[in-house]
This record gives sequence, C-alpha cells and structure tokens, in this order.
Amino acid sequence: MKIALISIILIHGFIHIIGFVKSFGLAEVKELTLPISRVWGIIWFITAFILILAGVLLLLNISAWWIPAITGTILSQVTVFAFWKDARYGSIPNMIILMLIITFFIRYTPPVSIMSGEITMASYEERYDSADKDYFSHFMNPFEISIIPMERLLLVNIENDPDSIYIGFEPQVFDDEITGTGMLVIAWRSDGMVDVYHQPPISPDPDGYDIAGQGLKNLVVREMKEAMLEINDQGAQAAVSFEDIYGRLIRLKITENSTRPRKPFGLLAPMGLAAENPSAMPLILLHDFYFVRRNNTELSVTINGRNHTTDLLPLPLDFTRMTFARYCPDPLIATLNPAFDGIMNRISWNENLTVHHNDHIIELALNRNVPEILKILRIHGHHTISLAFSPAFPNLEVFEGEVAEGRFEISGDVSTGFIRGEYKVTRSGDLLSVEMIPSGGWVPNASKLSLRFLYTVEPMFRQWPTTYHWSAEIQPDHDASFRMRSNWERIHVDESD
Repeated sequence: MKIALISIILIHGFIHIIGFVKSFGLAEVKELTLPISRVWGIIWFITAFILILAGVLLLLNISAWWIPAITGTILSQVTVFAFWKDARYGSIPNMIILMLIITFFIRYTPPVSIMSGEITMASYEERYDSADKDYFSHFMNPFEISIIPMERLLLVNIENDPDSIYIGFEPQVFDDEITGTGMLVIAWRSDGMVDVYHQPPISPDPDGYDIAGQGLKNLVVREMKEAMLEINDQGAQAAVSFEDIYGRLIRLKITENSTRPRKPFGLLAPMGLAAENPSAMPLILLHDFYFVRRNNTELSVTINGRNHTTDLLPLPLDFTRMTFARYCPDPLIATLNPAFDGIMNRISWNENLTVHHNDHIIELALNRNVPEILKILRIHGHHTISLAFSPAFPNLEVFEGEVAEGRFEISGDVSTGFIRGEYKVTRSGDLLSVEMIPSGGWVPNASKLSLRFLYTVEPMFRQWPTTYHWSAEIQPDHDASFRMRSNWERIHVDESD
C-alpha cells in the first residue's frame, strides 16, 4: 500500500506542473482548453510542489508526510473545481489519496517482540577463540534495572497560563518500605528544574531527580492538607494544598464525574526528554493511563489566590474533549543502568540457565559451552520489565574478540510497547568498552486511531529514547575482579523524522 500511495502522490503532483506550464506559456498544452492566469498557474505549481514533497517525505519514512499530503490534496481539489471542464478527473486521484491516508492511519498491527523468534547465535570463534574452559563457571552482568515503587500519579500542566515560577504539578502517592507512606508533589519550574514538596512520612532520594529536567532545585518537607489522589470509574479525584518555599498557598483540586466509560491505554512516558544530565535512563511505564475529561469535571490550580487555567489536549480522544491533565493508577517506575563506579560481582554459574542475582532473574543461552546473557528480568508486583539481547550478550570474562554487536529490546506489559536499540562490545588490550544506544526508539502499542495520530503528530513520544547513550569501561582489578565505570549522556539526533 505504501508504494502505491507514493506513486499516486508523485504522479499526481507532477501532473499539476502542466497548469503552471500553460499559464506562463512555456509549452503548448492541448489537454487544457481553458485559459489559466499566472496567479492560478502559481497555485498549480505550489500544489505540485506540496504533493511531490509529501511523496518524498513518505518515501524517506519521515512521519510528517501526511501534512503536505492532505494540504496538497485540498489545493488540488480547489484547482479541479476552478477548472472543472478540463480537470474534473483529478478528483479521482484526490479521493484515492485521501482514502489511502485514512487507511494508512486506520490499519494497525500490534508490535511483536523481535526476540520472539529463534535465538540468533553469534560466532563462537569471533567471541572466544581460545577461551579456557575453566573460566566458564562465572559470568558478569553489567546491567541493572532499578525499581522506584509508586502507587499512582497525576500530572497537571499550566504552561499556557504559567505562574511566575511553576508550570506544572505532579502529585505522587507512595506506600512502601523504601520511600514511606504518603504524598509528594513535584513542582515543575519554568527554569527547567524541579522543586519537590513531600509529607513528613515520605523520604524521597534527592539523587533520583536528575532524570527530571535539569534536576532538583529544592527538596522541602511540608504538611499537606487534604492530600488525596484516587482513581475510580468516573475518573480522577484529587485534592492537595501546601505552602511553597516562597510562602504562597498552592491548591490543586480535581473532581471528575464523567458518565462516559474510561478507555485507558499503556504508555512509556517521555519524562526522559527533559533530562539534561541523567544518571540513568528513566523507564516510566504507565498502565491504565488516561486523560481527565473536560465535561462534568471540576479542575482548578490556585497559586497565591490566583486560579490558573490548565492546559488542554488539542485533539479529542475517544470522541471526547480532554484536558492535558493525565493520571495513572498503576505506574511502574524504573531506571536502566544507573551510573556506576566500582567492582563488578562475578556471578557463579552451575549449568542452570536461569540465575537469580540481586533482585534480577538472568536467563542464559549457551554458545557452545559458554554462558551468555539472553535476557534480564526485574519483577515488581504483577509487572515485569525485561532487557533481552539478540544475539545473546557475550560472556565478558572470557571475551577475546575485537568487537561483538547485536540488538536489545526493553519491554514490560504488552500495552506499553517496546524500546529497541543496539549494543556493542569492543576490546582494546585489557580494556572492555560496552555501549548501548536505544536507536530504535519506542515502539508503541497504539490500538487507538487517535493515539496513532497523536504519536505521528508528536514524534517525540517515539524518538526521545534515541537521544540516550550508555557507555561503560570494564577492566581487570586486583584479586581477579573487574572494575566498571559507566554513565549515560544525551546525544544529538536528527529530529526531522
């Protein structure tokens, strides 16, 4: 279908050049009997340019192709109506293009894991050459999936009607032994940093907020009156008030009483998009995620007595007008490979291809008789995050090759899609270098037409992981151990796609 659509758009675009040629007398065009002024000739040329541009963008897999395609088709139909006697048959390709565009958005195939097929095996000789069999009783795992327990969360933006300091608020509810029981509110600042206000029972880790924008500005203990966040069949119900560090009273209230049924979906939140110097890659997997609906909803954000208008979602969702306030009653908050500088633990292997180590389940595959990492799982409650490799990640302790490359995939619940990328291991003497780049971005499971449209209009949802790059250096230390230094950095990518 894609090739057919490209062909029709390009051919239709080139045909419109005929009107421009006739209007300027560049050649005799017998097919057009009606006179065409130069103004209309320019319109024919603009239409041709826009349609050809749309075809080229689609050919290059640039997601914004549909914008010039629809624009060019509308302009084309305008010229058809203006010169109906000669151009009436141009309505046919216009209708075909519009129908194919609609079909392009409607047709949907859920993403399938690239790791679901047979295991791809790497060349033993290229990886291990003359490795000694005695070393095969251990392997090393340079990867870590950390979990931040959280019960539920809510995000409310006021970027279109901002405060002098804050542009949004994010109440979060905790109930665990690590963070405590209660609520905290992330206050997103206009300077890119965040202030975190939390109830006394909560003990948030200040080092964990470098994944949020430009990092933590203030961490403040506050008594919070009527701190409540609940989610039911009617939607979100929330209320919290506290005094900020400037002595101003901040009040947030949501009472949603919609009669329409909720139709939630899964999402990888693009929180990592704002982080400038992250110590880890954030994996904010939001299950049962949805927006606060406009109708039958009381939604207010008041700062120092002034009520701020909250942002709206520009597109309807499920044929319903939405605010941009959104919530999740079942989040899974994780980080991948937090920055590390220390001794790596060698993990014993006793020929069992499933190993439990430091809250992780590690599934191994044998490359001949060498254990390699096939998948790493981290389970939290009823959710599981997995990091899978194809071919399996090499056994670093006995790796003797120059380069080992492959793909990786990060996945959780099927509703939250996949993150895909490439890994690379290189050796220079005793130094091993490991890299991971999520170059494939996020592959969403967008079963809703409105979501597919949203992810097309806003490609940052899918592309933000591609700006992350993880690197680690591993070398022998004393007593047959290994030291690893690892970190993340943000990299520039071409955001035109």
